[in-house]
Amino acid sequence: MLVPSNAHEPFHSSSDAERFVQAVLDALSAHIALLDESGTIIAVNQAWRDFADCNGLPRSSAYGLGSNYLAICNSASWHSANEAPLVALGLRDVMRGNLSDFELEYPCHSPTEQRWFVARVSRFEWDERVRIIVAHQNITELKRAQQELSRSQRRIEAILNNVNNGIITVDTQGIIRTANRAAARIFGYAEDTLPGLPLVRLLGGEFRGAEIFRHLNGELGHELRGLRADGSVIPIYFSLSELCLDDGGIYTCIIQDITYRKQMEEQAIEQERMRLALEKERDMRALKNRLLSMMSHELRTPLASISLSYDMLKKYGSVSTPEEREQALDNIQIQLNLLKEMIGDVMTLSRGDSDGFQIAAEDCDLITYCRDVLEEFQFHHHHTHRIEFECNFPALRAEIDRKLLRRALTNLINNAIKYSPRGGLVLLRLSCEGEQAIIEIRDEGIGIPPEDQSRLFEPFYRARNTENIPGTGLGLAIARQMVELHSGTLSFASRVGVGTSFTIRLPLRQPLPRLFYG
Repeated sequence: MLVPSNAHEPFHSSSDAERFVQAVLDALSAHIALLDESGTIIAVNQAWRDFADCNGLPRSSAYGLGSNYLAICNSASWHSANEAPLVALGLRDVMRGNLSDFELEYPCHSPTEQRWFVARVSRFEWDERVRIIVAHQNITELKRAQQELSRSQRRIEAILNNVNNGIITVDTQGIIRTANRAAARIFGYAEDTLPGLPLVRLLGGEFRGAEIFRHLNGELGHELRGLRADGSVIPIYFSLSELCLDDGGIYTCIIQDITYRKQMEEQAIEQERMRLALEKERDMRALKNRLLSMMSHELRTPLASISLSYDMLKKYGSVSTPEEREQALDNIQIQLNLLKEMIGDVMTLSRGDSDGFQIAAEDCDLITYCRDVLEEFQFHHHHTHRIEFECNFPALRAEIDRKLLRRALTNLINNAIKYSPRGGLVLLRLSCEGEQAIIEIRDEGIGIPPEDQSRLFEPFYRARNTENIPGTGLGLAIARQMVELHSGTLSFASRVGVGTSFTIRLPLRQPLPRLFYG
């Protein structure tokens, strides 16, 4: 029995109870009709009346009060309302006690909008009499949401089935739950046969529980070997990520068939290999041409000088003075030493490229060592150039190979003098940063054109502004080789018409003795 919200205030009469029930029914959003045991409408709520008014039903009908609801359903069935007979059938079952309640969803479209309702029929007893409640709940918004969800699902399925990438979902046991059309095509299966198969069937191997997911899970994918239905193997890109859902975890796998990409990569690698081989061949030809050019140019002068001295001794030796003969012999010796030095440079580079050098490092006073090297040049060139030494450290020791490092310094100082104008400054500055000794050799010479700087350390290569200055193009290549033997670096900075600065950086302590290979 329905009672007021305050149980301490009982109904004073049956009319009070009826008004209370009516107020409760009017507060509900469903369209509700109360029927007696014969199906006659004995009460309706406000929502029922409002619906009738909005849909043009005459008020003279008293909103169906006193009418038999079964008759209304039968009448509606003549107007193509397919659900009305079903409602009448369910209502009869509830009235007879065959069902305790009945529910049916049906459309109820108006000329201006589409609407859906749910009819619910239930029975109860009131004052020892059977009463039937028929409630029609408007579920249009819910139905629209369901339809939009269904449309979204169909759109997603259409997208998934039309992408080139395979997409599958896998449960925590490694069993495939869903697969799109591309996944079936990649692995050569019928679309409906992939769900239920173990994931490792596509990857080859055995399922190792969570271990395989820990290995494959992550933002970065993996290049794996995929196993097709016919047993053939294809390269695939496999990306797996974990999704945490209310009903448990699931893994989403994105799969790409990278067979074509691998073929392109192999072709690109082969093309690059051929390009490098051709480039190496071109470099060798260019090196050969530069060597021949250098030999023909640089050897011509000492050979001509030797030939001239030889002819003079042969033809005029009997009539020449002892001083003239001595001068001719000294010239021959000087030119032979020059040729020997050229051959030695070529052999140095050749040895660095094949047999290797053994560095013999020893602890050395670097300040005294650099002064000694520089003094030789000061003695021979003090009339033509200002050759200076600078060091702000009272002591600086390093482990070096005296012979090999001297070769590097000699080549750099020779170049600084050779490419500097008469009276120009050549400075050797020695310093230290952390565990590195720094030797800088700076000149005020012609500088190196920017277009030549990238190739400056190539054997036999000479800058274009040195064509009229003798040289073999080997000095810098040998200098860098000697520096790298000490685990050091050789760099430079240059401006045309201003000068050039070469910087050697050497570790103060050498690693274990080793062979150097160019």
